[in-house]
Amino acid sequence: MRNRIVIFRLPNRGPRDEFLPLRGNPALDVEWVRPQDYDGTAQVIILPGSGRTIDDLAALRESGGAEAIRRHLAEGKIVVGVCGGFQMLGKWLIDPRLSQGNQPRVEGLGYLPHTTIFGPSHVEDETIAAPWLSCTTTGRLLVGLGKGGTIEGEERRSGYSFIAGESMGCLPLVAVQNRERHEDLPDKEIIDSVLWQPGRETVDGLVTADRQIWGTYLHLIFHNQAFQKSILALL
Repeated sequence: MRNRIVIFRLPNRGPRDEFLPLRGNPALDVEWVRPQDYDGTAQVIILPGSGRTIDDLAALRESGGAEAIRRHLAEGKIVVGVCGGFQMLGKWLIDPRLSQGNQPRVEGLGYLPHTTIFGPSHVEDETIAAPWLSCTTTGRLLVGLGKGGTIEGEERRSGYSFIAGESMGCLPLVAVQNRERHEDLPDKEIIDSVLWQPGRETVDGLVTADRQIWGTYLHLIFHNQAFQKSILALL
């Protein structure tokens, strides 16, 4: 019997092709599913990237997807959040410019210990009204059977995530070795004056101690054999 993986289809989902390596694996049954249509039979739920994380989090809750994830985890199964999905899995999402929805502060799903802030929070400068990090990132996997393996992915985000308080026993996922930026960030003086500082993190992502919940900012992470090995070894 093939292991089933579902990718939740949300209104503002991210790149469509980044899970193709999973769909090409004959041992896996992989499909995009609307949260309201999910039947509870998958071993892994993937929360994909989003163009508007807060709006998609609201849609996830309204469709019953958040409750489906709660039941899924209670059964000992796995959830992976990528970029916007990773942000949703945290404690809080702070959006002072309302770039991600119509609320400046929203409680996340609370399964990971980070808070995410979108865009500059303490300055009013139209030249950085929609700041964005776009880069190719390489690093080393820190967790699982593929530990030590090379990871390469794409970061395309305006969110910056940080942990304030307890880490809830979580581990970092990837040790970042290099970021090749596709676009320049705002001047360092401006960046230093605000909480928004994506692109400076020395590690990416989080994994719970029981290996049930994985989160990363790296699109295309499933294109890496080391990451696939770490996830699929748990099925």
